[in-house]
Amino acid sequence: MRLRVSACGGVFITDGQVVWDDYLEHRQFVLGTDTDEVMRWFLRWRDRDSVPERLRPARDGLLANAVLVAEGSQRDAQEQAVLHAWDRWGPVTRAYHYSTRTTRDTPFLDAGVPVDRLRSVDTFRDAERVPLPSVEQAQWRHRDLLDVLRLRHDSRDFGRGPLPLASLGALLQASAVNSTELYAAVRDVEGLEPGVYHYDCRPHELALVGDAVPDADLVAACGDQSWVAGAALAVFYTSIVRDHDTPRAYRVLQLDAGHMNQTLSLTATALGLRSTFTAAIRDELVEELIGCDPATEFAIGCALVGPA
Repeated sequence: MRLRVSACGGVFITDGQVVWDDYLEHRQFVLGTDTDEVMRWFLRWRDRDSVPERLRPARDGLLANAVLVAEGSQRDAQEQAVLHAWDRWGPVTRAYHYSTRTTRDTPFLDAGVPVDRLRSVDTFRDAERVPLPSVEQAQWRHRDLLDVLRLRHDSRDFGRGPLPLASLGALLQASAVNSTELYAAVRDVEGLEPGVYHYDCRPHELALVGDAVPDADLVAACGDQSWVAGAALAVFYTSIVRDHDTPRAYRVLQLDAGHMNQTLSLTATALGLRSTFTAAIRDELVEELIGCDPATEFAIGCALVGPA
């Protein structure tokens, strides 16, 4: 029998211990003494008994816990299928997908627990505040839902002229959800100084958190896409790392941002504006523009809006 180290797992350090994470089976094991030497021995297929005798107890423990895989076993077949299907995605994507995959035994929160849909970051108390017009004050060009759905399309070509402040208020108020934060890089909005603002959904206000974003900086932050410089408004979506205790929640945060962007896009259409979304962002540059800490808040994407 030949053995090798599993291709569907990884090692990390936590609380001073070396832990093996088997992401296919959602199991974790603390690795004991001699395991490092055994794993190095079986980095490629080698005969089970080729390992020195003193290391065989550690070998047997690793094999029993699928850290080592036997050639031709059911686990080997499962791993080969996964590696074949996910080869082009790379090991990080593969690990992310299976780590966040739910199983028949995955616990979920009680659906009856009330959820506060209007929480927001509370870190800009001292920032300059700008109250926004309510959604009712905006000038709606299309009010019929079917018309809005039919007319909605992505556009990278924006008209000239400023965006009405009431339209900005409507876009942000209609799109706000519990798990996603909105940062508006205002470039040309009536009655509003260019700058980066965080949207506080409870009082329906903007908090000034950064200076105006030059064209070159916005283009660089959006993956060198030159057309973004024509937008009157760039809305960056972020998520806060809080109150989430399962890997699956990381997927959900990104889905929430997608749902939010669709609402923003439909709202823009109803207001007679043009919009599109890009996920081709340079996280580090976006973090610098909006002033967020990447350890606790991560950028997901950016909506670009402008006049028709």
